[in-house]
Amino acid sequence: MKEIEKELLQEMTFLVLHMERKNLRSQAKSDQKMSEELQKVIVDYARRR
Repeated sequence: MKEIEKELLQEMTFLVLHMERKNLRSQAKSDQKMSEELQKVIVDYARRR
């Protein structure tokens, strides 16, 4: 497994935490839907590498 660049990892972490915080306030997405959204973000960032 290759190392992920620190900057890319921090950017991804910030985005995931932002999405989580936004959803906690609105409760617009179920746990399953939120999990799918987070998976998409992680896969997208992995492909950028």
